[in-house]
Amino acid sequence: MVTKKYLSVLFILLLSIPILAKDKNRITIIPHPVSINTGEGVFSLNKSTSLITNTSDIKYIKIIKQFADEFNDITNASLVLKEPGNKKGDICFFIDTSLVSKIGNEGYKLKITRNKVIITAVNESGWFYAGRTLLQLIEQEKKKNKYHYFFPCVEIEDYPRFSWRGLMLDVSRHFFSKEELKSYIHQMAKYKFNIFHLHLTDNQGWRIEIKSLPNLTKVGAWRVPRTGYWKGFLPPQPGEETTYGGFYTHEDIKELVAFAKERNVTIIPEIDVPGHSLALIASYPELSCTKKPQQVLAGDPWNVSRTNVLCVSNDSVYDVLDKIVTELSMLFPSEYIHIGGDEVNRIYWKKCSSCQSLIKKQKLKDENELQTYFIQRLSNIVKSKGKKVIGWYENLPGGLIPEMTYMSWKDYKGGIIASQKGHKVVMTPAFFTYLDFYQGDPAMENGPFTVCRLSNCYAFNPEQKDAISSNILGGQGSLWTEQVPNERKLQYMTWPRGLALAEVLWSPQEKRDWSDFVTRMEAQFPKFEEYGINYSKAFYEPILHLEREDGELFLVIETEVSDLRIFYSFDDCSPDMYYPEYKKQKVKIPKGAHHIRAISYKNGQPIGREINISIQELLSRIPQ
Repeated sequence: MVTKKYLSVLFILLLSIPILAKDKNRITIIPHPVSINTGEGVFSLNKSTSLITNTSDIKYIKIIKQFADEFNDITNASLVLKEPGNKKGDICFFIDTSLVSKIGNEGYKLKITRNKVIITAVNESGWFYAGRTLLQLIEQEKKKNKYHYFFPCVEIEDYPRFSWRGLMLDVSRHFFSKEELKSYIHQMAKYKFNIFHLHLTDNQGWRIEIKSLPNLTKVGAWRVPRTGYWKGFLPPQPGEETTYGGFYTHEDIKELVAFAKERNVTIIPEIDVPGHSLALIASYPELSCTKKPQQVLAGDPWNVSRTNVLCVSNDSVYDVLDKIVTELSMLFPSEYIHIGGDEVNRIYWKKCSSCQSLIKKQKLKDENELQTYFIQRLSNIVKSKGKKVIGWYENLPGGLIPEMTYMSWKDYKGGIIASQKGHKVVMTPAFFTYLDFYQGDPAMENGPFTVCRLSNCYAFNPEQKDAISSNILGGQGSLWTEQVPNERKLQYMTWPRGLALAEVLWSPQEKRDWSDFVTRMEAQFPKFEEYGINYSKAFYEPILHLEREDGELFLVIETEVSDLRIFYSFDDCSPDMYYPEYKKQKVKIPKGAHHIRAISYKNGQPIGREINISIQELLSRIPQ
């Protein structure tokens, strides 16, 4: 079993890493800074604490005021910025462009002494990230029924490992409101993510207003309401109204872009074509090879009768795409536009006489090269608007498109190949980064496909052997939302795996330490709870396996994290700390047992969910 094999390797690696001594004053920043030196004492805040800066540039002033607003919101304090030019203050924001060769454009230096806090950066991005670190460093103690706030004395030099530190959200399968997206972006920015990849279109919905093509939101943005597991959704019934869905207007997008920019986050829009296009085709059926009317579906559209692929030989398709890209280019100031390009069912082209004629006319070998032809033609449209092209890596015989950036999603291999051929690459291999995959025992989760545990995410490394490192922009986590119908589930699937990815993409590889990360991660949970952010505790839960030995069945239990005690039962009763404790030994399955229950304890308290799973289910997971 892949999960078991992976975890076994991980545990061996963890045993080889020295565990840092526990210290109540340990700095718990995520992601881990490049260098950090703790000092003695604290910088205490009081009513007279003030902010100063050595610049009057409005873009810098906005960053300081934003920090002050967030700090005041957390502490109920009243930090204010003194007039530029003031040389006396307590929290100082300085610009020093000479540091660019050392800390880059997103780096910063932070020095906290008993008397002063000094932030130094090359530009406002560095200030913003220093502010994120400071907000994580806030500590408090209660004195005379009042809270006293302070920063520990520390000196930090910090800058990111990668320029592309992203999260992708699919808003097609389920629509998320503008306010929900803002909340997601705000949470991302706390941990120094800087790219928000927005998957705006797919078979289940079209989510952005294109004024020149009104049917996209009149028809393509809506489907019949369904609840449950997406593969089992019934198709639309005769006369059933399409009331589920939504879309973002131009004004919504402008507001989101501005909100993200204030948090140093760039939004990358994606229009997924020529496959994954059922919502587009339902809006304009003439764009498909069959030209038959289609309906936006709630669930899985993988049925040949449901045409979800554009007709590559139809010039009207490119006219429509030109209109779409034109409006996207106006709305999104991002350097890139994502054009999808994955999982195309080419059977439609094989049956289309017009597409077959185009293959002959263009002297292409087959439908695979026809897909390359389409991507090249759409890429030219994108580039004509002054944008760069990015898409999902597909292993097509027609070769890679010149100047195109690729997202390697199936594994690392595609990204390695693309980098070797001179292409920029964003790594997002599913096994390590797909946040729609379940993160605990599959009997307890409804995530599709397979597992991506917290430890998988932390093991992600965008820089792979044989890849051209200078062409690796970075990486991202990708959250597809077939089984994510609301904001609470959205948060649960992202956090805390998003924390692991944040550290992978920002911190130096040599600073990565799983045990230390877990401790720092746990320090974030009270903040999550304070702000109502849902998160998963699946990483605490027992991982159950069965092994056969001499005709007998044995139970084996593993965990992702240490410092846990595991208690189990075979009698179908919920175990607690008075039940047998698993001691890293194989346990023989008693005769007649049909279910196994297990639960984790930490510091004398149960933590995570109780795992309740049948022996028959565990038997089915034993590799054949």
